[in-house]
Amino acid sequence: MKWLIEPVAVALGIVLVIVVIVLFGAFSFGATQKHLVTPTPVPVAATVTEIPTTVPTPETTPPTPETTTPPPTPTPPRTDAAAATPYDDKKYYKLPYYSTVYDPRANMPPVFFQQSYDGRFQSEAVVANVVQAPLIVDFTLTQAQSPTRSFFYITVRNNATQELLAQDGFFGPYSIDTSKRLFFSTPGSYHINMYGGFVSVDLTLRAPT
Repeated sequence: MKWLIEPVAVALGIVLVIVVIVLFGAFSFGATQKHLVTPTPVPVAATVTEIPTTVPTPETTPPTPETTTPPPTPTPPRTDAAAATPYDDKKYYKLPYYSTVYDPRANMPPVFFQQSYDGRFQSEAVVANVVQAPLIVDFTLTQAQSPTRSFFYITVRNNATQELLAQDGFFGPYSIDTSKRLFFSTPGSYHINMYGGFVSVDLTLRAPT
């Protein structure tokens, strides 16, 4: 029997060693696994970086400037003359006291109207608006077709009141001088009426402008 017990004891010893090795290996593996366990990270509160936001400035529309339309600049009156409706007045008015009150040494004002007329028994008229005196009316006969039948006269009135101011002419009650001048020392509106026959006349008006 002794020879049978010894091999069994050896086999049991081998088995026991194997079991011990296995158990020791399992224990070592378990311990290693415990050291290899990754710890659960502690949650860290996320840091939020606050980005400053610019408060939008409300759009401000610049106020529309008030545009004040200036009143129109009044046009100052000026000296001028234009054709007008003539008077149907063929009378002779002898008014020598108004016709030649003029100093020829004074400076002559500029011409602001000049026109030629043919006297064929019709009336012609001009209204002269004079801002600054004097008004000088020159008329010159450029042609007298007949020494006995040619005639001409010029009559000046206040255009506003129709007051008769002056008259002069050629032939009839007037002289046969072919160039004459009427002088008016106040500003105003003058109606200049002309009537004649068988004549040609140049009319020139002068006044400061």
